[in-house]
Amino acid sequence: MSLEVRSPGLGDVEALGDLHVAAWQAAYRGLMPDAYLDGLRAGDRAAWWVEVLSRLQRDADVLQVAAIDGRVRGFVVAGSARDDEAAGHGEVFALNVHPVAWGSGVGSALLTVAQTGLGEAGFEQAVLWVVPGNMRARRFYEHAGWSVDDARRVEQVHGVSVEEVRYRRTLPAA
Repeated sequence: MSLEVRSPGLGDVEALGDLHVAAWQAAYRGLMPDAYLDGLRAGDRAAWWVEVLSRLQRDADVLQVAAIDGRVRGFVVAGSARDDEAAGHGEVFALNVHPVAWGSGVGSALLTVAQTGLGEAGFEQAVLWVVPGNMRARRFYEHAGWSVDDARRVEQVHGVSVEEVRYRRTLPAA
Protein backbone atom coordinates (compact mmCIF):
# COMPACT_ATOMS: atom_id res chain seq x y z
CA MET A 1 0.00 0.00 0.00
CA SER A 2 1.34 3.39 -1.00
CA LEU A 3 -0.03 6.37 0.99
CA GLU A 4 0.52 9.86 -0.39
CA VAL A 5 -0.63 13.14 1.20
CA ARG A 6 -0.71 16.08 -1.20
CA SER A 7 -2.55 19.21 -2.30
CA PRO A 8 -5.77 18.52 -4.22
CA GLY A 9 -6.45 19.60 -7.77
CA LEU A 10 -9.49 19.87 -10.01
CA GLY A 11 -8.80 16.32 -11.17
CA ASP A 12 -9.68 15.13 -7.66
CA VAL A 13 -13.18 16.60 -7.41
CA GLU A 14 -15.08 13.45 -8.48
CA ALA A 15 -13.17 11.33 -5.96
CA LEU A 16 -13.69 13.99 -3.29
CA GLY A 17 -17.43 14.07 -4.02
CA ASP A 18 -17.65 10.29 -3.78
CA LEU A 19 -15.68 10.02 -0.54
CA HIS A 20 -17.52 12.98 1.02
CA VAL A 21 -20.89 11.26 0.47
CA ALA A 22 -19.68 7.78 1.43
CA ALA A 23 -18.06 9.07 4.63
CA TRP A 24 -21.14 11.01 5.68
CA GLN A 25 -23.55 8.17 4.90
CA ALA A 26 -21.47 5.73 6.94
CA ALA A 27 -20.48 7.99 9.84
CA TYR A 28 -23.75 9.85 10.38
CA ARG A 29 -26.35 7.11 9.82
CA GLY A 30 -28.65 7.32 12.85
CA LEU A 31 -27.22 10.73 13.79
CA MET A 32 -28.67 12.75 10.89
CA PRO A 33 -31.98 12.23 9.09
CA ASP A 34 -31.91 9.19 6.77
CA ALA A 35 -33.73 11.15 4.05
CA TYR A 36 -30.96 13.73 4.06
CA LEU A 37 -28.16 11.14 3.96
CA ASP A 38 -29.92 9.09 1.27
CA GLY A 39 -30.34 12.23 -0.81
CA LEU A 40 -26.62 13.04 -0.89
CA ARG A 41 -25.16 12.71 -4.39
CA ALA A 42 -21.48 12.42 -5.24
CA GLY A 43 -21.99 14.61 -8.32
CA ASP A 44 -23.46 17.39 -6.20
CA ARG A 45 -20.55 17.19 -3.74
CA ALA A 46 -18.06 17.16 -6.66
CA ALA A 47 -19.68 20.33 -8.04
CA TRP A 48 -19.41 21.86 -4.58
CA TRP A 49 -15.69 20.96 -4.51
CA VAL A 50 -15.15 22.65 -7.88
CA GLU A 51 -16.86 25.76 -6.53
CA VAL A 52 -14.91 25.98 -3.27
CA LEU A 53 -11.54 24.47 -4.13
CA SER A 54 -9.90 27.71 -5.19
CA ARG A 55 -11.35 29.55 -2.18
CA LEU A 56 -10.15 26.86 0.21
CA GLN A 57 -6.68 26.84 -1.36
CA ARG A 58 -6.51 30.59 -0.75
CA ASP A 59 -8.12 30.79 2.71
CA ALA A 60 -7.14 27.57 4.51
CA ASP A 61 -3.78 27.05 6.19
CA VAL A 62 -4.09 23.33 5.43
CA LEU A 63 -5.93 21.69 2.51
CA GLN A 64 -4.67 18.20 1.72
CA VAL A 65 -5.91 14.91 0.32
CA ALA A 66 -4.60 11.45 1.07
CA ALA A 67 -4.41 8.86 -1.69
CA ILE A 68 -3.82 5.14 -1.38
CA ASP A 69 -2.24 3.67 -4.49
CA GLY A 70 -3.28 6.81 -6.38
CA ARG A 71 -6.96 6.81 -5.26
CA VAL A 72 -8.09 9.74 -3.12
CA ARG A 73 -9.38 8.32 0.15
CA GLY A 74 -9.48 11.30 2.51
CA PHE A 75 -9.22 15.05 2.92
CA VAL A 76 -8.53 17.58 5.65
CA VAL A 77 -9.18 21.33 5.80
CA ALA A 78 -7.82 23.48 8.64
CA GLY A 79 -7.19 27.15 9.35
CA SER A 80 -7.90 29.95 11.78
CA ALA A 81 -10.70 29.09 14.24
CA ARG A 82 -14.07 30.53 13.29
CA ASP A 83 -15.59 30.57 16.76
CA ASP A 84 -15.04 33.68 18.88
CA GLU A 85 -14.34 31.72 22.04
CA ALA A 86 -11.38 30.04 20.28
CA ALA A 87 -10.02 33.22 18.70
CA GLY A 88 -6.32 32.92 18.06
CA HIS A 89 -6.52 29.14 17.82
CA GLY A 90 -6.30 26.91 14.77
CA GLU A 91 -9.24 24.72 13.78
CA VAL A 92 -9.60 21.46 11.92
CA PHE A 93 -12.74 22.27 9.92
CA ALA A 94 -13.17 18.90 8.22
CA LEU A 95 -11.45 15.55 8.13
CA ASN A 96 -13.25 12.88 6.14
CA VAL A 97 -12.03 9.43 5.13
CA HIS A 98 -13.79 7.07 2.71
CA PRO A 99 -15.17 4.10 4.72
CA VAL A 100 -13.14 1.62 2.64
CA ALA A 101 -10.02 3.31 4.07
CA TRP A 102 -11.08 3.46 7.73
CA GLY A 103 -8.31 1.98 9.85
CA SER A 104 -5.73 2.32 7.05
CA GLY A 105 -3.79 5.24 8.54
CA VAL A 106 -5.31 7.84 6.18
CA GLY A 107 -7.06 9.71 9.00
CA SER A 108 -3.97 9.71 11.19
CA ALA A 109 -1.78 10.97 8.33
CA LEU A 110 -4.23 13.76 7.55
CA LEU A 111 -4.62 14.78 11.20
CA THR A 112 -0.83 14.89 11.60
CA VAL A 113 -0.52 17.10 8.51
CA ALA A 114 -3.26 19.40 9.85
CA GLN A 115 -1.69 19.70 13.30
CA THR A 116 1.76 20.33 11.82
CA GLY A 117 0.42 22.88 9.33
CA LEU A 118 -1.48 24.76 12.02
CA GLY A 119 1.62 24.79 14.23
CA GLU A 120 3.71 26.12 11.34
CA ALA A 121 1.06 28.82 10.80
CA GLY A 122 1.77 30.02 14.34
CA PHE A 123 -1.10 28.46 16.28
CA GLU A 124 -0.29 26.98 19.69
CA GLN A 125 -3.77 25.51 20.29
CA ALA A 126 -6.37 24.00 17.99
CA VAL A 127 -10.03 23.05 18.18
CA LEU A 128 -12.36 20.86 16.17
CA TRP A 129 -16.04 19.98 16.39
CA VAL A 130 -17.56 16.48 16.45
CA VAL A 131 -21.13 15.18 16.41
CA PRO A 132 -21.58 13.78 19.96
CA GLY A 133 -22.85 10.40 18.76
CA ASN A 134 -19.98 9.87 16.30
CA MET A 135 -18.11 7.57 18.65
CA ARG A 136 -15.64 6.40 15.98
CA ALA A 137 -14.48 10.00 15.44
CA ARG A 138 -14.43 10.75 19.14
CA ARG A 139 -12.22 7.72 19.89
CA PHE A 140 -9.94 8.65 16.97
CA TYR A 141 -9.42 12.23 18.19
CA GLU A 142 -9.04 11.22 21.84
CA HIS A 143 -6.42 8.61 20.87
CA ALA A 144 -4.58 11.41 19.01
CA GLY A 145 -4.40 13.58 22.15
CA TRP A 146 -7.50 15.74 21.71
CA SER A 147 -9.78 16.38 24.72
CA VAL A 148 -13.43 17.31 24.77
CA ASP A 149 -14.18 20.60 26.51
CA ASP A 150 -17.51 22.00 27.69
CA ALA A 151 -18.47 23.85 24.50
CA ARG A 152 -21.47 22.72 22.47
CA ARG A 153 -23.22 24.24 19.49
CA VAL A 154 -25.80 23.59 16.81
CA GLU A 155 -24.36 24.29 13.37
CA GLN A 156 -25.89 24.36 9.90
CA VAL A 157 -23.80 21.91 7.87
CA HIS A 158 -24.74 21.58 4.20
CA GLY A 159 -28.35 22.44 5.04
CA VAL A 160 -28.80 20.25 8.12
CA SER A 161 -28.79 21.32 11.79
CA VAL A 162 -26.07 19.37 13.58
CA GLU A 163 -25.28 19.33 17.29
CA GLU A 164 -21.53 19.33 17.93
CA VAL A 165 -19.10 19.16 20.87
CA ARG A 166 -15.73 20.85 20.81
CA TYR A 167 -12.36 19.18 21.21
CA ARG A 168 -9.07 20.99 21.72
CA ARG A 169 -5.37 20.27 22.04
CA THR A 170 -2.00 21.92 22.27
CA LEU A 171 -0.23 21.69 18.94
CA PRO A 172 3.25 20.28 18.49
CA ALA A 173 5.90 23.01 18.42
CA ALA A 174 6.70 24.15 14.90
